[in-house]
Amino acid sequence: MSSKEIQKSPSLDINEEKLSQLDINEEKSEPFDINAPVILLVGKTGAGKSTLGNHLLRISQDENCAFEVSEDFESTTNKSSSAVYKIGNETYNIIDTPGIFDTKKPNEEVLEEIARTVQKCAYGIKAILFVFEAKRLTDEQKNVIDGISTFFGKEAFLFMISVFSNCNKKNTNDPKIFEKSWNDKVRMLVNSMGNRWAISPNPDIFPPGTRLHEKCLQNLENIICSLSGVYTNELLEKTRKEQEELARIAREEQERRQSEYDEIKRKEGKARAEAEYLKRKTEDDDRARIANDKNIKELKDTIYKKIDDLEKSVSDLRRENDELRQKLNQGGCFWLETRVKLESGRIIRMSELQVGDRVLSNIRNGIEEFSDVYLIAHIGKLDHEEKFTKICFTKPNGSKGQLRLTTTHYVFNENLSIIFAKDLYPGKSKILVSDCKNKFIPVVVDDITNEWHDEYISFYTRAGSVVAEGVLSSCYDDCPPSQSLMDLVFLPIRWWTRFKPSTHRENYLHPYVQFLETTYFSFINLFMQ
Repeated sequence: MSSKEIQKSPSLDINEEKLSQLDINEEKSEPFDINAPVILLVGKTGAGKSTLGNHLLRISQDENCAFEVSEDFESTTNKSSSAVYKIGNETYNIIDTPGIFDTKKPNEEVLEEIARTVQKCAYGIKAILFVFEAKRLTDEQKNVIDGISTFFGKEAFLFMISVFSNCNKKNTNDPKIFEKSWNDKVRMLVNSMGNRWAISPNPDIFPPGTRLHEKCLQNLENIICSLSGVYTNELLEKTRKEQEELARIAREEQERRQSEYDEIKRKEGKARAEAEYLKRKTEDDDRARIANDKNIKELKDTIYKKIDDLEKSVSDLRRENDELRQKLNQGGCFWLETRVKLESGRIIRMSELQVGDRVLSNIRNGIEEFSDVYLIAHIGKLDHEEKFTKICFTKPNGSKGQLRLTTTHYVFNENLSIIFAKDLYPGKSKILVSDCKNKFIPVVVDDITNEWHDEYISFYTRAGSVVAEGVLSSCYDDCPPSQSLMDLVFLPIRWWTRFKPSTHRENYLHPYVQFLETTYFSFINLFMQ
């Protein structure tokens, strides 16, 4: 037997010597040191939590066990149990949680026991030992992990240790061989706990007292001691303060009862004093029980609210994800029948465009500039009709012109700044339209209307611009209003396609463009929050 031992916790009532003088037989409480942090045993029912707890206390199954061990996979109780435990000179409370974190939807009884467990952890958690069989992770075991995250917070993983039970002789003898046998799910779980793991010795193969049995336990204790400080959170801190207040009230009531007892004993004798003391103690115990029940109810209400808040957060995330997916599906595009000019002088519809075509992208000093189409981000027929802006204008030669593009696509104004199509105003906004002398002329927009189309194309030239229906337009849409910035953002794929030309010609977004839009919309959503 090592220095680890079970100890009786100090009572908050009058000391044992005085109780023996009163000859009052009171029910003994479960061993628990209220000022010591907790080592929490969690895991699926039947995983070996109680067995590990008894091992750590150096109690064999033949002795009077601190934690009751079930012979089957049904939990012997729905109540958590505790024992005082020492590693060297440090005192801890081991708490066994039989099955209370096994379920996604805890019922009233289980939720109350979770609240009691949280209450016991009010002075901090030294370590959370997640015990599971050395076979595979199950949904029930995942529920345990989710339960810990829900009630103690994700930061609790910094204090969690994976403990494998029911290991065979070979794996226990050589943990390195055992580690190599893990599948990806087990490895990810252990890594999420800082790669802290140990083996709970199988008593059928390595009985208590054997060298390897003790080596496994000492390894686990070393890992526990290596954890810095103890874990607490807002919920535990609130409970600790409430317990301290209850303890203060209990001490004051104890002192008052003792004072009254001494006074009555002095005046009327021992028998009367004992009767009065018991009466007062019963009344105080009833008040303490009512206060404790109230504390448990408030704790349950807090946990209920925590669950509701989590469900609301998940619902909000789903909604935001749906909105983001809808935005990505919409994109920004030209109408498929929009016309552009090739370097050969031929006028074609955008539906005929191919990667490598050189299209008119700008006019400088009376000289037409043509640029390669290096990427067709998406093209084809939508499964729904999309809102397009139809820009009506009068060309420099007096003829009428039209340009159709999605509302969040950019065109250039008279200052060579880009502006959303939806932000143009008839009779006020000016766009740049080419004339017969190879010049861009600022032209006032005649009219703006909305149309619905299900045919579209989005493509990019190396210049980042294109002259569509005679209008100087950007290749970019639904992005920050900076042509230079977007040219920089698309620099990697422009370089990549010089060595490996794109073959993408689908009705869904090119992966690189989808990545950029997802990142942009996520940033916008975060900023708006």
